[in-house]
Amino acid sequence: MQGQNVKTLIESLGAEGFYHKICGLLNERKLAVDDFSYYELADACGVLPQLRSLRDFTPAAEQVTLALRESNPGVSTALFQIVTGELIGRKVIEGYEEDSGFIGDQLVSIMPSRLRNQRIAGFKALAGPTDVSEGHPYEESTFEEKYVTTAETKRGRILSIQEELIAFDQTGEINRRAKALGYYLRQERERTIIRGVTDADVATGKFVYRPNGTGTPLYKSDGSHRNWIGAGNTTSTSFAAAVPLVDWTDIEQVLHYRATEVVDDRIDGDGRPIVMPVRQLLVPERLRGTGHSVIHSTEVSITADSRETRFANPVQGIVKVLSSPFIDEQGGQAANDWYLGDFRRQFVWTEIWPVQTFLQKSDSEAAFDRDVVLRVKVRYFGGISAVDTLCVTKVDGA
Repeated sequence: MQGQNVKTLIESLGAEGFYHKICGLLNERKLAVDDFSYYELADACGVLPQLRSLRDFTPAAEQVTLALRESNPGVSTALFQIVTGELIGRKVIEGYEEDSGFIGDQLVSIMPSRLRNQRIAGFKALAGPTDVSEGHPYEESTFEEKYVTTAETKRGRILSIQEELIAFDQTGEINRRAKALGYYLRQERERTIIRGVTDADVATGKFVYRPNGTGTPLYKSDGSHRNWIGAGNTTSTSFAAAVPLVDWTDIEQVLHYRATEVVDDRIDGDGRPIVMPVRQLLVPERLRGTGHSVIHSTEVSITADSRETRFANPVQGIVKVLSSPFIDEQGGQAANDWYLGDFRRQFVWTEIWPVQTFLQKSDSEAAFDRDVVLRVKVRYFGGISAVDTLCVTKVDGA
């Protein structure tokens, strides 16, 4: 918007009307944040020469309305603060929502929460149904409570806008920094989710699986959680060797493991298989091409006795292939490991606060020491937890 247009709108609509008008145009996508110049906005509000004395307001609905009443002697300063905070906040959210390449939300179920470290309850299957003869009573079934606890953390950053960025009309640079702030907050959340579903931080005492409130490794190498194929599996000895991801037969081997070794916890007989379809194949970036080739090839070939046989790919399109550099980041053996299962059924993201932005309420030492005009805080409060162990199988890729 041109500075003269801004000034005309403020004069015709009043401060409060101008603010609501701008929000309406932004919501209707008739204007974009990049259409504004912070310099021209400051000039139209008549606060450009006094930038160092600006005081900020948090743009909550009640405070906005109160600050923009025409009887308020600081209305021009308040208007500049509030509109600028609205624009920068939207740019932060834009960066946060730029999720190209991010897969975290495909691996977890979002669960809004008002509590941290809460219990997610379940029931343990102890006794299945039995035959009932005519005229005879049904047998009583028993159950015991089982639960996991969640863990959440608060993460955030503050963005400082210096006086020079506005005085020299560097609107593009301000928006770039705000967008980058939101993007990197989203990337941190993505990393938290990926390291959670791979249980990457278990060695440092950060547990994603906390049955009955006690942290424990999610993928136990002895196979006791029925979700590990690889060296050291003493629970399912037929699956105690590494399985590098090479072709469709490796997927078939994991499906065979899940069909025969992933069983319920009944006490009135041997455990029985659980119907639990696989939906995703998660791999490090170094196996991304291999994963796509295995899943999306239309046909495969087998050579025996110098004779090649071609047939339709038995696992074509069976799952969605997902990859992340945050698995490669773990290095060592993890760079070859891969995961198959239904991640959203096993992992939850408990969200106490979704991403939020705040404009600083008042001057701080930074305003005097570093000519900081505005400070924007962005944060979220949430965490990832595993609610079960059977839905995702980790495969030692050696």
